[in-house]
Amino acid sequence: MEKHPQQSASAGAEPEVTIVMPAYNAAHHLETVLPAAFAAAQGSRVLVIDPGSDDGTAEVAERLGARVIRLGRRAGPAEARNVASREVTTPVILFIDSDCAAHPDVVSRVRAHFAAEPELVTVTGSYDDTPPDPGFFSQYMNLRHHFTHQVANREPASFWAGCGAVRRDAFEQVGGFDAERFPRPQIEDIELGLRMGKLGKTRLDPELHVTHLKRWTGRSVVETDVLQRALPWSRLILESGDVPNDLNLRTSQRVAAALSPFALMAPFAALCFALAGNASGVFLSLVVVASSILLSRGMLGFFLKRRGFAFALGGWAFHQLHLFYSALTFAYCAVEHRLAANRRATA
Repeated sequence: MEKHPQQSASAGAEPEVTIVMPAYNAAHHLETVLPAAFAAAQGSRVLVIDPGSDDGTAEVAERLGARVIRLGRRAGPAEARNVASREVTTPVILFIDSDCAAHPDVVSRVRAHFAAEPELVTVTGSYDDTPPDPGFFSQYMNLRHHFTHQVANREPASFWAGCGAVRRDAFEQVGGFDAERFPRPQIEDIELGLRMGKLGKTRLDPELHVTHLKRWTGRSVVETDVLQRALPWSRLILESGDVPNDLNLRTSQRVAAALSPFALMAPFAALCFALAGNASGVFLSLVVVASSILLSRGMLGFFLKRRGFAFALGGWAFHQLHLFYSALTFAYCAVEHRLAANRRATA
């Protein structure tokens, strides 16, 4: 492990926190998000960075009382956070996305974590389980995220910048977010967490919550899952050679992903076998479905408890599709990685 950076606060002393919020075309959310941030901040600074919005985001943020940095051009959240962080002087930076309303205890929980352990370099929270948009995809994405973080490793933990805090000196020591590699919102937070984990402890607090206001559609779910998550994350895994047994990459979910195409076809296969009078085929199809449900029983049980049977059934079906296209994306990246390695070897 690399040498720890000099800590800005001694153990037992609660460090001051600055909230940094990148906000691109977020005017419609700020009326909800900024009052929540100020309430949680309890007097701490709230800094909004506007990377080229054209909807009046900066003006709304200023009217609501935030200090605003106008970047003056379009930039991704990695660069925006880096620019804003250069203006921070407090020992801890808390990143909150502009479509996330902080719970009232967010800052106090962050301060307590960093006060308790000087070796701690990151603390990560999660979405809560009460997303306001009633649509199926909004409910699915937010509840999936919430459940995944509730059962994830507490330590070491992956970093998430939707609601995640860093010790500023450690953040500066690793050079901040990699804005060159991630010019758009992707997995810049996960990659940052890997580098920061070399300096100290990284923790997940499953009770550190924000309410996610985003409205999801089927198209935005698939595009985000593939282009912003699966593709860059698969490439990062293949480059590092490290597949963490955590979050969506737990062993059970890898097995479920391999089973997902068969699980998607199984209900229709069972019907066809039943019409043909093939009892063995029906039984085998039901075994596949039962295995799939068993592998995701925790999340499906959570869906059932929170939103009822119909939602849990739809959640299971769409989750099989999510696993399938995520697995296909990883397979594509694995072939891409192998071909690139072969080209380098023969160059």
